[in-house]
Amino acid sequence: MAPRNNHLKYQVYRGEAYRQALELLAEEQASQDPPDLDVSRVRLEPINQAAVAASYNWGEEGALLSWEDVSYWKQKWPKGIDLALWYDVELCGMAYANPRNSKLTIKLILLEGKPDSSHPLKGYVLPIALTAIDAFARMSKLKWIEVQDPASGAIPWYCENGFEFDDERRLVISVEDE
Repeated sequence: MAPRNNHLKYQVYRGEAYRQALELLAEEQASQDPPDLDVSRVRLEPINQAAVAASYNWGEEGALLSWEDVSYWKQKWPKGIDLALWYDVELCGMAYANPRNSKLTIKLILLEGKPDSSHPLKGYVLPIALTAIDAFARMSKLKWIEVQDPASGAIPWYCENGFEFDDERRLVISVEDE
């Protein structure tokens, strides 16, 4: 397949991964009485200038990561997935993952949630991002999701969401089979 078509293929994978993540969230919320969220107000989009600009409004505690670089990385390594997680007009989190040259592992390079503890998707940023990355990894025929350089304070949260350290001390989770 020509490189141009590969780029389109991964764009389709990203769109499908966003759809699957939101579909699973809707199913989970429908099983709760009452639901925690109005899922119709949640959306996943690629990280763009609007998302980066919105992250600047997170204050001194927020936007600690280099989200401005994602645009360049997406051009250099188009086989990755990036997502901005919105609730209406409020940016609640962002994630970027890429396999680079691996045929087995996609690395979760950046993940950040809005530090405001009252934002409507508090506690959902990692699970939603992980669901989308897992779907993307399955479509890309990858086997593992690895957290690249996890912040020590975030390790317990990753472990609560299924990640474990492997024999090489990588924080990983297996990609789920359909």
